[in-house]
Amino acid sequence: MKAAYVKAPFQFDLREVDLRQINADEVLIKVKACGVCGHDMIMASYGATEWQPFGHEISGVVEKAGAVVKNVKPGDRVVLESGTFDRYSDNSRNGRVDLDNKGPNFWLKDNDTMGFAEYIIVPNEVCVKFNGLSFKETSIIEPLGVSLDLATTADIKLNDDVLVIGLGPIGLMALRLARAMGARKVYGAELSIASARIDLAMKFDADEIICTDKIRLEDYKFARGGVDRVLVTAPPKTIPSAISICNVGGIVAFLGIDYGPEGNVTFDSNVFHTKKLQLRSSFASPALYFPRCIELIKSGVIDANALITHTFKLEDIAEGITGFRDDRAKGIKAIMEAD
Repeated sequence: MKAAYVKAPFQFDLREVDLRQINADEVLIKVKACGVCGHDMIMASYGATEWQPFGHEISGVVEKAGAVVKNVKPGDRVVLESGTFDRYSDNSRNGRVDLDNKGPNFWLKDNDTMGFAEYIIVPNEVCVKFNGLSFKETSIIEPLGVSLDLATTADIKLNDDVLVIGLGPIGLMALRLARAMGARKVYGAELSIASARIDLAMKFDADEIICTDKIRLEDYKFARGGVDRVLVTAPPKTIPSAISICNVGGIVAFLGIDYGPEGNVTFDSNVFHTKKLQLRSSFASPALYFPRCIELIKSGVIDANALITHTFKLEDIAEGITGFRDDRAKGIKAIMEAD
């Protein structure tokens, strides 16, 4: 079978590999679609110092199930949680499954493949069955779960004014969720070159878009002087600006990632203190909310197809990912789609 590997900077290798036998509690999945995540782009750009398999936004069909697997069977259409919680941990048994990310996952050291491959071996617990949606649509479920975790972490209330910084797929879906959760005004912040993302944000019911290469967030005239909630899907360096434009009692929820010195931020603690602000981290590990995310797409709250701007086949992965990278104006989401 074929599997793709990545190494920085933007090197891709499509290899023939032999899969091991599945264990009794594992499932062999025929990959039908896999999304390109922002983290995949970071690994391709500079993060992957050695060759490694990649891709974790996966939907497919159960090819084979282990002897003790009961939740799925061959032929089932499934979307894969990137990892789940340990049901036996103290946190889980205390009702906080969201705090435990030590459960079954497919980031396995003895796996030669991940999502950008023809097949992948996964623990049975990460398989979530679905119907009524395409494989391309359900490859959006994993990042939608990230968006839902971010919006939930921000604790958006009815009539809040909300700003989403960064209008990639996760930011766009978080923006749409903020509206669905009862926000009064929804703002998006993005670079002006990202015209397709800005257009989709307006279709997803944003009120106003702030082009941060043309005006600083601190100088923008918000309807209420600031906002009640900020959802940050951009690099951590944007957090100080997010804090500065919060109204009293505001909450900043973030999931932006960067490494080295760029991962460090500073802000005025006196402003943070006197305005009674909160800074909250959203980290969707374990992956949660998949059944709800499936219903959000089925019901039309989230238009998954509107996010997908680029598709490619496994054998064209190098051209597919580099072409997506270079199409900054039109690119929103790239999906590898199997025949």
